[in-house]
Amino acid sequence: MPYKVLVIEDQFLIAAAAEQAIADLGYEVVGAAASRSHALDYVGKADIALIDLNLLDGASGLDIARDFARTGTSVVIVTANPTAVPSETDVAIGVLTKPVDDMSLSRTLKYLVSRIEGRAIRCPRELHLLSGAPTSED
Repeated sequence: MPYKVLVIEDQFLIAAAAEQAIADLGYEVVGAAASRSHALDYVGKADIALIDLNLLDGASGLDIARDFARTGTSVVIVTANPTAVPSETDVAIGVLTKPVDDMSLSRTLKYLVSRIEGRAIRCPRELHLLSGAPTSED
């Protein structure tokens, strides 16, 4: 059974490209959300959530990440401005810098799956781990 991935991104073309790449990699895309209210419909339904830092409705990706992290979802913040994410953030595993190419996405998803499964593999260079990140034992 493939892992379930959610994309939270307010730019339609970016979200559509990410969804297609995720599906092509063999994961199940459980949905895409462009706002906090829509994203909350998916809490508890995804193994992995890729969350844009700033959404057009004013929502913070970190606030949304908190909702998902509480249910055990592995969260990665995606942003063109990675320094805007405090390194001590404890609601996401890491930050992926936009634009994200398919290979970076593939390596990041493989890493997240390894964490979920309790296997240790090297973190891909594209994923900047956060010092406050939840551990795989959490």
